[in-house]
Amino acid sequence: MFQKLYSAAILLFLMVPPLQAQATSGSVQFNLLSYEGAYLSRAFNFDDAYTQKYGIPVSAAFRVAIPMRDDVELIADGQPDTGFVKFTFATKDPEGRKFIENFHVFEVTFGVPEGASDPDAARLQMVAQAMKEQVLPQVVKGFADVELIGLREIEVGGVASVELVAIYTDPDNGPMVLQMAGLPNPDSANSYLVVHNLSRTLVPISGPEQLPETLGGRVLMSFQYQ
Repeated sequence: MFQKLYSAAILLFLMVPPLQAQATSGSVQFNLLSYEGAYLSRAFNFDDAYTQKYGIPVSAAFRVAIPMRDDVELIADGQPDTGFVKFTFATKDPEGRKFIENFHVFEVTFGVPEGASDPDAARLQMVAQAMKEQVLPQVVKGFADVELIGLREIEVGGVASVELVAIYTDPDNGPMVLQMAGLPNPDSANSYLVVHNLSRTLVPISGPEQLPETLGGRVLMSFQYQ
């Protein structure tokens, strides 16, 4: 069962009925969570130096650390068709790469609502509403078996943020988990939204509490505004 991790004490809370994990047929040789070695990380800085080197404007400087493994191929796209930067993790399979996860960063504007008695809380609620009502329908458009697991406040890089978790089925990659994170920049309206997709076949997590153990979850927890 894909467990819900959210409690009634969380500020931004949404509960849906329990979900049964979808069964997968056949044996899976690659299991991300079975890895017992030490992770090495490669730091990526997106700042003025990045702009000067690649000619890609950065609206708000940030850095992330990308976990590296010998059995995982990293595909980094600094100019994806949509969004600001995209990291894709795939198996190193001689018979053809298999999708494991991706971590997609989008530039967004998260302003502070005018006249709010508690601007920080109002901003987070605005971010949560936008993620649920506007972003989620676009991200899962065309996919089957979409289920919203929860929406809550989290902390990323010392910044109060919003996390949304859902599941869906991809016709090519099977059962999937979607983790989105809205990361309001404490110093500017120029902010970022992260979309993290992972294969539940190759990353058989039992619930959202295991997301920080995944490759994309590790990237998210390393995110820091500069």
